[in-house]
Amino acid sequence: MTLVSIQALVDDLVRDKDQVIASPTRANAIDDAVRRYSVDAPRTIVVDVPGAGTTRVDLPTTWVEGESELQSIEYPVDQFPPAMLDSDAAQLYQTPSGLKLQLGFQPTIGEPLRLTHTAPHILDDTQDTIPPKFRRAVACLAASDLCGQLSAHYATEAETSISADAVDHIGKTERFRNRAKDLLAEYVRLVGVAPSPRTKPASVDANPTRTTALGFPRLFHPVRNWPAQ
Repeated sequence: MTLVSIQALVDDLVRDKDQVIASPTRANAIDDAVRRYSVDAPRTIVVDVPGAGTTRVDLPTTWVEGESELQSIEYPVDQFPPAMLDSDAAQLYQTPSGLKLQLGFQPTIGEPLRLTHTAPHILDDTQDTIPPKFRRAVACLAASDLCGQLSAHYATEAETSISADAVDHIGKTERFRNRAKDLLAEYVRLVGVAPSPRTKPASVDANPTRTTALGFPRLFHPVRNWPAQ
């Protein structure tokens, strides 16, 4: 499926009969959806890079600085079982000439290292790296953005309209707002976005000690024995 097909699917999901959404706006929504999907489900690239006889190796051209993440290194390649390097055997190192792979050893000149890394997806007139089963999800995400914009548009129009026109715009505002929510929920259902591992719990269960260092109950004042009146 090419970019043109995705655009047609987005149009079908939005159903902008008044043609409020301009083509550049739709293009931006699709680009944003591809970027978000690339974060939620980045593509995996396996590539061989030649050893240079030093402890530093150039990263492949498929690497996108600031977005790619290194997943594994196999060296030497084509072994059984695969000879995977430990995570502490290499690290990314910034040099004046760009980002390099710093190794804890010196591979033989010309002998390849097999890198597995992530990269953003590509969707344009000639390339489409989005798996077929997730293309509708990306279209839903872009359409959700556009429906949100349409909801805001009709809400603004309603404020300046009167009588039947205002009622019509309010109805469209609610319909597109609900449509945006449904499309976003469809994206989450199709992609199965997992909670970020960086997310901290809002609360935790714990069993604190029941007394303070002075022996009094926690959270309460100590019981006082008042003299009888």
